[in-house]
Amino acid sequence: MTDRDSFTLFPVEIDGKWGYIDRRGRRIIGPKYEGAFQFSDGRALVKSGQNWGYINRWEIFAVEPRFIEAHEFSEGLAHVKMGDAYGYISKSGNVVIKPRFDAASNFSEGLASVKINGSWGYIDKNGYMEIPSNFSEAYSFSGGLALVVIDGKGGYIDRTGNVAIDPVYDWAEGFSEGVACVKSNGKYVYIDQTGKVIIDPDVEEARHFSEGFAGVTKGGKQGFIDKSGKIVIDPVYQKVGDFSEGLASVLVGGKWGYIDKSGQIEIQPQFKTAIKFDGGLALVEFDDKKWGYVDRKGTFVWISE
Repeated sequence: MTDRDSFTLFPVEIDGKWGYIDRRGRRIIGPKYEGAFQFSDGRALVKSGQNWGYINRWEIFAVEPRFIEAHEFSEGLAHVKMGDAYGYISKSGNVVIKPRFDAASNFSEGLASVKINGSWGYIDKNGYMEIPSNFSEAYSFSGGLALVVIDGKGGYIDRTGNVAIDPVYDWAEGFSEGVACVKSNGKYVYIDQTGKVIIDPDVEEARHFSEGFAGVTKGGKQGFIDKSGKIVIDPVYQKVGDFSEGLASVLVGGKWGYIDKSGQIEIQPQFKTAIKFDGGLALVEFDDKKWGYVDRKGTFVWISE
């Protein structure tokens, strides 16, 4: 018998219903749902009738469909909407944090940002307000720091809620691979966890690192830098996506394809949309609204009817 816990499953739509295939394109869970998302923490969010619930890899409802809105599991908990408020449930469907929030997010490093009375703060897994709701925006923790917005400026706090990097940035991203991309004095730079600028690339725009590469814009075109700030893939593309599993999506002549880390085209530009690789496959879309999954060689393992 196949161990379904040993591989990734991918949601697909067949005849108006959603099911799941494996990375070879074989149907593993037949089409029976009104909506479906990828598995996370061993659970997949699916829609049955008008409500959302969660199945395990054996097609058994671990959490019966009873929510009008629900989100993926992260660190063992998922935020769901119950009535007019958000709370959190366990993987068995028990309410572990009662609904009292105006908005909520996934847990990361043991904390989740939640909105209450118009402001954002952070709760722990018992629902205790670990960091008071003093922020106009608050994002996930990464490497012990979280991006928050105070008086319209981005800065970073630690897990105790203390400001670790002053809110002085007009634009900022969360930390990724030990650095964060921020806009300082009109320039895009990268800071370390002390707030020190460690990468100062001569570019017009920049964003976070993924697999050691960061997408940047120079001369109106996009390419990639490494962590020394050196351009390692020339900016010749209309747009670029993040590297994932060794490949990144690129837009050439209005079509998306994929390149490797040497900048070589691995999958020819031919798609209207191209999402990053995850579990060995990437989701792509054609101009005729058909979509499917391709492997690293560009071979279709599944395509919509």
